[in-house]
Amino acid sequence: MIQLSVIIPHFNSEFELEKLLCTIPNEDWIEIIVIDDNSKNDILELEKKFDSVLFLKLEKEKKGAGAARNKGLKYSKGEYLIFADSDDYFLNEAFSLLKKYLKQNFDIVFFNPTSLNLKSNKKGMRHLSYSTLIENYIMSKNKEVLYKSYVPWSKLIKSQFVKDNKIEFDEVIASNDVNFSLKTAYYAKKIYCTMEQIYCVTESSNSLTKQISEDVLDSRFVASARYNDFLKEKGLKKLQGAMSGHLWNTRHFGFYKFLFRFFYCKYKKYPIFYDFTHVIKSLRHFK
Repeated sequence: MIQLSVIIPHFNSEFELEKLLCTIPNEDWIEIIVIDDNSKNDILELEKKFDSVLFLKLEKEKKGAGAARNKGLKYSKGEYLIFADSDDYFLNEAFSLLKKYLKQNFDIVFFNPTSLNLKSNKKGMRHLSYSTLIENYIMSKNKEVLYKSYVPWSKLIKSQFVKDNKIEFDEVIASNDVNFSLKTAYYAKKIYCTMEQIYCVTESSNSLTKQISEDVLDSRFVASARYNDFLKEKGLKKLQGAMSGHLWNTRHFGFYKFLFRFFYCKYKKYPIFYDFTHVIKSLRHFK
C-alpha cells in the first residue's frame, strides 16, 4: 500500500532534480511523481537512472508548476501528499519523521523549514517567515495565522481531505500555490505544527520569486485578489492581504496600469496597507 506520494514539478533543472531524488528513499510505501513542464533538455537519462519514479509530462506548451502539480494530484495514489520543488531537497531523517506522522490522522502537519543560499552556501532567509508562522501557531493554536503559509512544501497533507474539498492549484505562471495553501489551511480540521525539520528550500537569483516581468507580477496580483476574495466570502475580511506591494510593483509598467490597479483594489475594498505602522515601513522601503 502506498502511504505517501511525493509530487515534484520540474522545468530545466536536471542537476538539481537528481540531487532532490537522491534524498528520497526508494521504499514501497513511497510513490515519487515527477511532472516535467516541457523542459528544453530531455530527462531520459534521469528516467533510466530512477526507474522507480513515475515521470509524467505536460502536454504541448509550458504551463507552469500549478498545472504540473495538478497532474501529479490526479495520478497520485498515496494516503498522504508531500510537495517538493525540483531545486530543493529533503533533509536527513525526513522520511523517518514523515512515517511517524502518517499514523496520526492529521489533515495537515506543518514542519519547520530551513533554507540554503546557493551563492554563499550558507543558511538562507527564505524560510524565516514560515518558521515564524509555525511558532505563532504552536503558541496560540489559532489556525488563522497559517493562512499566510503561501507555499505547499514542508507540509504533510492528507490526500482524501484535498479531494473531498476539491482543492487544486491555480494554473498560472506565478503564485500558483497561494490559494491551494490558503484553502488547505482553511478547510483542515486536524492540524499539527512541529519545529522538526524535513525540508530545505534553496535561494538563487534565478528563482521565480525574484522575477519582476509584467506577466509574473500580473499573475501574483490576480492570485492575491483571489486570496482576498476567498477570505471575504468566508466572512474573514479582516484577514485579507494588503495590496501595497503589488501596486508598487505595477509602477514599472506605466502610470495608467497603476491607476487601474489602485481603483480596482478600492472597488473590491481590498486593504492597501494593514495599519499606520505598515504605511511608515512601506514608505521607507519604497524610497
